[in-house]
Amino acid sequence: MIHWCYKVAAFFALFLLVACSSATPRLDKMEPLPGSFSCRVAVLPFLDRGAYPRGAKLFYRVFSAELVSAAAFQVVQEGDVLDLYRQLTIFPSQEPNLDQLRIIGSRLGVQLFIGGDILRMVERRSGREVVTELTVVLRLYDGRTGKLLWETYYKRRGRDYRTLMHFGRINTITGLARRMSKEIINLWLAQGMNQCTK
Repeated sequence: MIHWCYKVAAFFALFLLVACSSATPRLDKMEPLPGSFSCRVAVLPFLDRGAYPRGAKLFYRVFSAELVSAAAFQVVQEGDVLDLYRQLTIFPSQEPNLDQLRIIGSRLGVQLFIGGDILRMVERRSGREVVTELTVVLRLYDGRTGKLLWETYYKRRGRDYRTLMHFGRINTITGLARRMSKEIINLWLAQGMNQCTK
């Protein structure tokens, strides 16, 4: 009987260790943030490297909404960014070059802008559950020089958020994108982008 209790206790300890472990976004800082920057930022269209239909657009909209709700930044409207892409003849599926990044920064009047890649986006049924997975790389650029300042890599699955049994599990790709966006924005604010919250 005692041997059986030890097995059950070990199982629950292992379960809680795995279920409660947290992964955080990996942030690489190439350059420091500008000494003082305005709170106005632009989000460039994300590039879709995965196979999920319209995955980049979905993540773009969710990330932009979370950036606005963080109440730390004034986010340039999507239409203004896309209009500028049309003027510069950049397709939303293309990454702007350094000169184009400088022009975008000056015309939009932003000192920081965000771009990125959606590497993998999955939402499929597997038996009785929904499997969700998302891998993104987000980049923070200097609006004046076009230089890459920060790069954030983040990969999560919906089941990574499970706390106990099935509670906390994220079953939609939109919910997973929302949760990951919040975590990335909170990391950025903790690492020095919090000048606008003061």
